[in-house]
Amino acid sequence: MVPVINSKEVYKHIPYYQTIIKEGIKQGTARYTQLMRKSTTLYKSTLGKSGYSLIVEIDGVDKTLHKTEDITQKIISLL
Repeated sequence: MVPVINSKEVYKHIPYYQTIIKEGIKQGTARYTQLMRKSTTLYKSTLGKSGYSLIVEIDGVDKTLHKTEDITQKIISLL
């Protein structure tokens, strides 16, 4: 079973990313860069805590060759 994830959906639940959206912070600004770094650090550490050694982005695996399990909600619950 190959665990797959929708990263965009996970990012929507990260508080730092939510700040970017709510405040309409523009890409390329220092504040945007700072918040995205924090978002990505939290995202990566959450993936690390998940216990999975391999996680693939949804549609990154040929489903005719491999069974997949969508773990997006599991990762969101770990944030």
